Amino acid sequence: GQRDKIITTFRDYQPKKSSKKKSKSRSRSRGRSRSSSSGSGSEDEEAALKKILKELDMSDEFKAIKKSGFTIDKGKNGSHLELKEAGIKMNKRFEILKACKDYKGGSGGKKKKKKS
Repeated sequence: GQRDKIITTFRDYQPKKSSKKKSKSRSRSRGRSRSSSSGSGSEDEEAALKKILKELDMSDEFKAIKKSGFTIDKGKNGSHLELKEAGIKMNKRFEILKACKDYKGGSGGKKKKKKS
C-alpha cells in the first residue's frame, strides 16, 4: 500500500552533501587566511603566548591554539573564533583573552630578552 510506495520512493534517496561541504570549505578558507597571517607571527609572540597559557595552567592547549591561528593581537581584540575552533571552553577563552589584554608585549616583548 502507501507504506511500500514511500519506501520505494525514498530507496535511492541520498542526502545532499554539498551543504555540509560548503560550510566546511567556508571555514577552511577563513582558516587559510588566518593561518597565513599567523605564519608571519614571530617566535617571540609564540613564546609569549606559551607563557600566557603556562600562567593560566593551559600549556596542553598551546598546539591546538597555535594551529587555529590565534595570536596575542587577536586576543587583545577579543577574538573568540580561533579559540572556539581549538576546542577551548567559554570560561577558559575569557581567561585567555583577559590575559592577552593584560599582556604588555608585541614589539615590546623583545626587550625582555637581554643578553647578560
